[in-house]
Amino acid sequence: MDRKNRRKKRIKRQIAVLAAFVIVIVLVVFLCITIYNFAFNRAKDYATAPSTSSVTSEVQTVRITIPEGAVTKDIAEILEENGLISSKLMFRLQSKYKGYDGTYVKGTYDIPMGTDSEEIMKIIQAGPVVDESRKVTIPEGYTAKRIAETLEEKGIVTADEFIDEMNNGQFDYDFLKDIPKRDYYLEGYLFPATYQFEEGATAHDVICAMLDRFQIAYDNILKNVSSDYTTDEIITIASMVESEIQVDSERSIAAGVIYNRLAQGMKLQIDSTVQYALGTRNEVVTYEDLEIDSPYNTYLYAGLPAGPICNPGEAALEAAANPDDNDYLYYVVKERGSGEHVFTNNYEDFLKAKEEYQNSFNN
Repeated sequence: MDRKNRRKKRIKRQIAVLAAFVIVIVLVVFLCITIYNFAFNRAKDYATAPSTSSVTSEVQTVRITIPEGAVTKDIAEILEENGLISSKLMFRLQSKYKGYDGTYVKGTYDIPMGTDSEEIMKIIQAGPVVDESRKVTIPEGYTAKRIAETLEEKGIVTADEFIDEMNNGQFDYDFLKDIPKRDYYLEGYLFPATYQFEEGATAHDVICAMLDRFQIAYDNILKNVSSDYTTDEIITIASMVESEIQVDSERSIAAGVIYNRLAQGMKLQIDSTVQYALGTRNEVVTYEDLEIDSPYNTYLYAGLPAGPICNPGEAALEAAANPDDNDYLYYVVKERGSGEHVFTNNYEDFLKAKEEYQNSFNN
């Protein structure tokens, strides 16, 4: 029994020694960090202390960019290379100890020289300050022309610069290889989203940002679609769905109608294509409007229009890539201002629904 007690006491002593060793290690690390902070801040205070000279100078700032996917080790290297910290190892230790590790945000930062390490940590944890004046939202369904006008209004680039670059610039993306040359060449591919552009961004930079965002949608939705239609044709169908349909649940149904009419050799007779040809968005398309001679007029010419008629978002792309399997051949707005449609597979029902829609103008 005494032997067992002695053994227990020995184990307890060993555990106590081990615990004491761990505590010592933690205290040493803490002491090193404390000494470093004290020494670094004293050096910073000395370096930034007011001069006795009457000559003063502005604080120099350094612009750094934290790329997407950068970890603390990468960030520490960037900071050290730019002279903002003296030791990347100590920055990593501090980040871990103070709980900043893994919380840093990608982006571009202007950091004043002499900023202490923890303040730098706070800055790049909070994220870059967004210049709202250079933030642009492109809604789903905007045409290239309207995007160009929006960019000019925001002072990013002029509309003429944007249109010229869109039609004549060189853009190396696989999804652009087979599209035919046409006016507003990249119509349909300028992905609607919110963008933040830096000062000095060119029209090429802006378009590449939109094509980069389209690449994501292409990879997720269109890349592996098995279809008798080309990618450009599917995007053209998506653009008509985007222009015509407001209710999300109706998008794939409308896409099914378009495919059904194409399969039967029927003219699509979609009002939005006529409006695109005219450059208008009137609520009612007149008989005179329908006579415009344009490859975008689907009342005049069978098949698809010459290209997309707007820039569709993900929901419309998804609908065009995966249309509803139905036998509908017609649709018409249910009533003025509703945004909903009546779908039918026979012309008589279509005429009745159309009459009800027209009557809604008088209510």
